[in-house]
Amino acid sequence: MKCVIADDEKLARNLIESYVEKVPFLELVASCKNGIEAGEILQNEEVDLLITDIQMPELLGTDLVKSLQNPPMVIFTTAYEDYAVEGFELNAIDYLLKPFAFDRFLAAVNKAKDHLDSHSSEKEVKLKKDYLTIKADHKLYKVQYKDIKFIEGQREYVSFHIPTGRITALMSLKKLEESLPSSIFIRCHKSYIVNKDKVEALEGNGLVIEEKTIPIGQSYKEKVVEEVF
Repeated sequence: MKCVIADDEKLARNLIESYVEKVPFLELVASCKNGIEAGEILQNEEVDLLITDIQMPELLGTDLVKSLQNPPMVIFTTAYEDYAVEGFELNAIDYLLKPFAFDRFLAAVNKAKDHLDSHSSEKEVKLKKDYLTIKADHKLYKVQYKDIKFIEGQREYVSFHIPTGRITALMSLKKLEESLPSSIFIRCHKSYIVNKDKVEALEGNGLVIEEKTIPIGQSYKEKVVEEVF
């Protein structure tokens, strides 16, 4: 797990750094002397765990977490018990009251590792799903991702073009886009989503799929060209 330390006290930072070195599954990305410095790192680096003091000048550890759009897992450290409630309201993994020994630190990071592992397992299960369930014509269709050539939005309806024809269902193209794996599908137009593997060529502002030309919207073109070709 990649972690960042934030503490305005050098001795505290040194102690936590030494603890991190002892844990095989932890990798220290940065050790910061304040919340602002830590915030910059967290905005630009992929970090799994933030180990931060709460009472810091300029920016409290709790305020640092609140300022992040997608905060990593958090372990708060502090010499003051009064912050415990606020820490857990921010879904902190754990709360370490200074001074804390290595065994207490290890218990906290193990808790974070268990949390990360469980979420990784959930993601793996989702990725293993290779089909879409579509309700249409009073039936429930099970369509493999690999069989979908492209998807066409028609107002409140969506048509799935497959080898046997097409299936038209009442649904939102936008919501469908959010549920489809981006590794397989890409939005190329306000009305179209294509299967990347089915694209045969780029011709002007269109994608060729089995002699059918799918239009590419101007705002989508750069991303489509980058990801498909």
